[in-house]
Amino acid sequence: MVKEKKLKQRVLAYVQEADDELLHLIAKVAEIYNEQKKEDWWDKLSDIEKAAIQKGLDDADNDKVLPNEEVMRMFKKWH
Repeated sequence: MVKEKKLKQRVLAYVQEADDELLHLIAKVAEIYNEQKKEDWWDKLSDIEKAAIQKGLDDADNDKVLPNEEVMRMFKKWH
């Protein structure tokens, strides 16, 4: 709790001392944050995309994965 309070104080100090460019950046970050709170990106995915992600998670859970080095060797001819 103390850590969060200090962080809030630092952020407020930045805002109070900010120039217009920084204020616009802070406003944009706040806008993006608020939009993300409203709608979860998962809900925007199609059923096919969700199924593909779930398959990847299931494969990872079942150790059906390849090391990055092996994948890079497999695709080297296209790179």
